[in-house]
Amino acid sequence: MNLDPITLEILNNRLREIVSTMEYLLFHSGYSTILRESYDGSAGICDVNGHTVMASGAPYHLVPYSYSVQAILRNYPAETMRDGDSFILTDPYSGGNLHVPDLAIITPTFVEENLIGFCVSIAHKTDLGGLVPGSSGAASREIFHEGLLLPGVRYWTKDGVVIEVENIIKRNSRAPETVAGDIRAQVGCTKMGVEHLRSLCAEYSLDAVTSAFRQLMDLSERRMRAGLARWADGEAEAEAWVDHDGVNLEQPLRLHVKVTKRGDEVTIDYSGMNEQVRGPINLRPQHGMTAALLALLAHLDPTIPINHGALRPVNIINPEGRLTNARWPAPCNSYYGLMHAIYSTIQKALGAFDPSRAVGTAGFGSGALAAGFRQVRVGKQAIMYELMVTSLGGTPEHDGTYPVQPMSHATPSTPVEIIETEFPIRVLEYQWTTDSAGAGRYRGGPGFRKEYQVLEDAPVTVRCGHQFKYPGWGVLGGMPPSTPQVLLRRDGETIRNLGPLETMEMKVGDSLRFNVPGGGGCGDPRERAAGEVLEDILNGYVSLEAAERDYGVAIDTSSMTVDTSRTAALRGP
Repeated sequence: MNLDPITLEILNNRLREIVSTMEYLLFHSGYSTILRESYDGSAGICDVNGHTVMASGAPYHLVPYSYSVQAILRNYPAETMRDGDSFILTDPYSGGNLHVPDLAIITPTFVEENLIGFCVSIAHKTDLGGLVPGSSGAASREIFHEGLLLPGVRYWTKDGVVIEVENIIKRNSRAPETVAGDIRAQVGCTKMGVEHLRSLCAEYSLDAVTSAFRQLMDLSERRMRAGLARWADGEAEAEAWVDHDGVNLEQPLRLHVKVTKRGDEVTIDYSGMNEQVRGPINLRPQHGMTAALLALLAHLDPTIPINHGALRPVNIINPEGRLTNARWPAPCNSYYGLMHAIYSTIQKALGAFDPSRAVGTAGFGSGALAAGFRQVRVGKQAIMYELMVTSLGGTPEHDGTYPVQPMSHATPSTPVEIIETEFPIRVLEYQWTTDSAGAGRYRGGPGFRKEYQVLEDAPVTVRCGHQFKYPGWGVLGGMPPSTPQVLLRRDGETIRNLGPLETMEMKVGDSLRFNVPGGGGCGDPRERAAGEVLEDILNGYVSLEAAERDYGVAIDTSSMTVDTSRTAALRGP
């Protein structure tokens, strides 16, 4: 059945309403701060083959849905599934999980005893075991160190939870009630999605809804191909470096991508990537596919829906044994910083095809902070897990946005009030930092400083990307931003500078200060309007010294106005 455009658009909006409602239910039913405050989760719909049709939530979860559904289908062929089933998966080597804590729930959808697709959810769990609280430790050397591996098993039936499976999960978590509550929120949102899909089929017919699945994927494919066809054929390469893998601290790692565009298709080649490493920063194919698609959408048209159709014009070359396709059982818990660096490297290469869409990097150093406490106010063990946001780079049209999660642009910081209420932590400082953004005609968003003090002894893991030595970059003449810093402090004094990936025991009163960089600049800084530079100075984003050095703008400090004659001399003819 081919739907007419009006009916297709109605079903498009009805399906979007379903996934948005699933997402809302997920975030408002979750127990953990990382789910209900940081929104590190998603929900969506896949077709009967496991291909993503539509989803809402963290964009980096949406491509991996297909890997997870297909893993379940390998373990449980469609004819063995029953109405009321839900399946659970945590293994990045079996399915699409980006790391072990990103737990997937897959719920088959039956209409009139016909399997028509799956309602799915991926959401980060506070703790699934492993070496350290939060499951993502610096000392991981194989996937077994990173938590409970579930390769895809039945978790729920028409009679309710499979209590044996839930008991195994809870026994392997340092925060069992919180984790179980979050999982049940995922199951609940997918089952609600199933009921809404059934209602939609009853209203419009089964054939109409499944035809909409197909046509919406086809539409994304056509839009991707049309965008690619506007680019001239050619090749572009880009590289970047990261500090180390957390094991060999003197060995930087090379990231390299080659982009080839022919007609209405594009190939992303990861063959030049560093070989896989011992430390926990390796990636799996779902990471490389996700980074490639999100970078392409940012350059082509961010309004193109993320579904399987958008992937069809994209070819990936990703040899096994590289950073982007690690062999079993390599660890991969600290994936986000490296995945963001690869996404940014792809964007650098894509800038050669369409400079009007070039963008400075977001601030490197994104990742997470995890702290495990033996007892909080309610008398139970708890784990604080906060995602570290940053600011985006400048574009040919506007300054960088701040503060947001790079690559996803959706994940907020946990409010300070929530952190201090629920955990024995005090946030001593949280403010923008001067000269942390790359200068440009459009500057990057500014970075910030945030300091956490622990009020009880706690094991703490810092995962802040992998570019403390290698900054991001500007584009089209824009300048790079600052580099990240994490300082371990005691009694107001810095004890030592930490690396990008460390686990340590902190004592009462110790604090961690994060100096998070801003985004890279876009365009020649000396083309930025002097009035805009003055406004940045007054807001604390740019210092007087940087205004003269980088922007060629002099300020009369007695009146805090632009000194037009000195500015003209600095900027020249």
